Amino acid sequence: MTRSHVRTLGVLILFAVGSGCGAAKTQPLFARSLAELVPHNDRDHFVFLVERPTPNGFRPAALQVEHVTKLPEGNDYEVALSEDGMATGRVILRDDGTTLWLVAEEDYTRGLRLSYEPPLPYLSVPLFAGESRATSSADLRQLGTNQAAGRLPVVQVTRAHAEPAGQWFAGAYAGGVRLEVQRTYQSPDGPMQLSSTTILVPGIGEVRSEGAASGSPVMRRQLACATIGNRRIGDCRSLAERFR
Repeated sequence: MTRSHVRTLGVLILFAVGSGCGAAKTQPLFARSLAELVPHNDRDHFVFLVERPTPNGFRPAALQVEHVTKLPEGNDYEVALSEDGMATGRVILRDDGTTLWLVAEEDYTRGLRLSYEPPLPYLSVPLFAGESRATSSADLRQLGTNQAAGRLPVVQVTRAHAEPAGQWFAGAYAGGVRLEVQRTYQSPDGPMQLSSTTILVPGIGEVRSEGAASGSPVMRRQLACATIGNRRIGDCRSLAERFR
């Protein structure tokens, strides 16, 4: 597998899986359910406004959508990803009640699937401030043929902090969690690093994030609107007209 393959996969899922488990401390940052800090109910729907760098600063560039589907296999969930109406891939997550695990990622544009063995921790509760480290092996295969395309060692480092208050697209937030993640893939062409910073707000999930892969520009996104369970966050109907 080449560095460009890793970079493409990283840009695809950088925001979708930008969090991790915290190291043990005395007082947790968050001690309630996984589904509250990272909602993933069947049919949950999230729309993000993506900003990319220009000579005049960051500017709105695309709308990204994440749609959650409960899979029939155990406690697995599919997060289908699209950008400006075009399907770009999907992420498979597993909820064991205390930890949300990253099982696999698929990149439709390059026809690649990346499976983690063991799965990488996405988020655990209770969540504590501090740093944690996880290792895994990523098996890369071609979609359609299932032909092997490589196996890469992976190291993930996560830092969790309190995020008292701030602004996002739909207004202000308080009582959030900041998660900084660095994931390094050891490819034959050398190490490839993905980094992301994600702000999670209980009851909503990700409201803001930014991230980049080695050699690629930073991208930012903000939650614009969502349907979480039976609740509506923001106004999805007016969003398309506003950024048409």
